[in-house]
Amino acid sequence: MTERPRKATRLTVSLEEQDYQILSQIALSRDASVSWVIRQAIRQFIESSSEARYPLPVPHMPRKDGEA
Repeated sequence: MTERPRKATRLTVSLEEQDYQILSQIALSRDASVSWVIRQAIRQFIESSSEARYPLPVPHMPRKDGEA
């Protein structure tokens, strides 16, 4: 049986109170959770970062014939 990949990784982050209040206001105005707003911000940050400076790791994929 193959193991299902995790959909998300839990992360704990401490924010300054002012930043949290602003994020809460943004979330409320979009009828979303603070977590959703943070995930969107992280995605935008990743997309705006240069891939040449921050290359994503390529997972090792075994060949179909069983060779590594």
